[in-house]
Amino acid sequence: MVKRAAILIADVVEFSRHMEQDEGGSVDQVARSIRLFRSLIGDYGGQIAQIAGDGILALFDSADRTLQFAVQIQTEFRDQSVWGNGEPIQFRIGLNVGEVTIHEAVAYGHCINVAARLQGMADPGGILVTGAFRSAMEATPGLSLRSVGQPRLKNLSEPIDIYAVEPSGATPTNGAIRPRDAPLSEPVRNPSIAVLAVSNLSGDPRNDHLCDGFSEDIIANLSRFRNLMVIARHSAFLFNLNTNPTEVVKRQLGVRYILWGSLRRAGQRLRFAFQLIDAASDSVLWSDRFKVELDELFDLQDEIAGAVASRLSIQIDLAEWRQQSPYPRDMRAYGLVLRGQHLILKFTKAGNWHARRLFEEALGYAPEYSRAHSALSRTHNLDWRYAWAPRPQRSLELAIVFARRSKEFDPLDARGFAELGYAKLYRRQHDDAIAEYEQALSLNPNDSDIIAEYADALAYVEQAQRSVELMHKAMRLNPHYPDWYLWYLADAYDTLGQPENVIATIQRMHDPSEGQRMLAANFAHLGMTREAQAAAREVLRLHPGFKIGVWRERPPYRDKAIIERYVEGLRKAGLPD
Repeated sequence: MVKRAAILIADVVEFSRHMEQDEGGSVDQVARSIRLFRSLIGDYGGQIAQIAGDGILALFDSADRTLQFAVQIQTEFRDQSVWGNGEPIQFRIGLNVGEVTIHEAVAYGHCINVAARLQGMADPGGILVTGAFRSAMEATPGLSLRSVGQPRLKNLSEPIDIYAVEPSGATPTNGAIRPRDAPLSEPVRNPSIAVLAVSNLSGDPRNDHLCDGFSEDIIANLSRFRNLMVIARHSAFLFNLNTNPTEVVKRQLGVRYILWGSLRRAGQRLRFAFQLIDAASDSVLWSDRFKVELDELFDLQDEIAGAVASRLSIQIDLAEWRQQSPYPRDMRAYGLVLRGQHLILKFTKAGNWHARRLFEEALGYAPEYSRAHSALSRTHNLDWRYAWAPRPQRSLELAIVFARRSKEFDPLDARGFAELGYAKLYRRQHDDAIAEYEQALSLNPNDSDIIAEYADALAYVEQAQRSVELMHKAMRLNPHYPDWYLWYLADAYDTLGQPENVIATIQRMHDPSEGQRMLAANFAHLGMTREAQAAAREVLRLHPGFKIGVWRERPPYRDKAIIERYVEGLRKAGLPD
């Protein structure tokens, strides 16, 4: 059988040297990596054609999905190595497209040989692609292809254009969005603090992941103080005191205090240094250094949050501090959940299923880890919402099951309550959903994401004006908010019947893909037919199987008149029933 395919070849860097130094450990690491390949590749439409020792050949139908998988699997290899001992195993990857012959379950083809040559040239942890592969793919946000010319390839006579895959400047590497305009100055009654991402001074980029995750959890710990306004990570992580003066951070984020830290690492031993800065006077209120083993990380989070709180104790009600930790004792589970949470925000089928596998693996290490259960709930809810699963109703039922488990395993963690509220909302159990969100906010009143989700829920129960007010509060807590905040705000304006505000809000999104349905309907309501039809075409490009009849069952409006007005706009825009 002959078919056209996208080819991926991956191979371990210096495998012989690894085997010579630690045969048992190297075999174990490679086996784990291959299991990871097997578990994730199907989510991206690929299949493993051959495994030979430390090398893998995989085939895909789409160049775009091949590249998505290659980038994500390299990220997985890098991130999972943070939690291990010894020298990490790294892979090189080469990508190509061409005609492949399958004979007796073995794949052959000149294009495979070319991909193998590229793999051998790639940097450790890197990806090289051919010019043919580049021509077969569409532009991928956040990535760029840098030409490395036409280097001579062993046993190949014709020159081939080769490109290295690199992050583009459009998307910051820490996953945050580009800065928005500084928020309007407002009087702040409570003390406000920004926890900046811990600076990685270890010299190893793998630890960037560890620094971000550690900072996120300090933010979560501090957010439990009702009288302390904590800036959300989406905004705080855009700034670094190495490149931004204190005054700039103070002005852009609207805060009085800044917590800034750095990490150095030697094996499993970590050394953190932290400073709590009064931004008004640029003076250091508190500083300390901590030396811990990797498995002591969570105890250190509590200690740092407590130290910050004690310095601000006049303004913070310390009685609300709780010493219970919602984090697992197994660091591998923690790392898996961190990685999956970033994948969910891609709002893609492959990313969602990939995240689910990471959360399921986390529960294999820590079955009672509440955050893994709540994250699993969200993946099933998204499966239902976008009809990604063959049995969507079953997905919604599983979302409820995992959210309830999250609450049971940690009844003091706000995220479990919020996740159950989210799941119940889409089951149209409106009053129960609102009650869950209110309980979540009683546990953590400063979580801007939960405030935003609660606001969105209110828009579905005829409280759209209150929804708008809460969305602005969430944006104040997270002034460099992600796009989905604007999506939710536009939802509220749509419920209020304010098409001009809907359009203006969606157009503020950095990536308005998920706002195209609202744009189509609201342009149509204003009689702007050409713009409505353009938005409708974009909806069909992003979701080729989109049908109004299917989508109308998704938004959980209690007032059916609102969804009917929405549907009327979609029809006017030309979307199919």
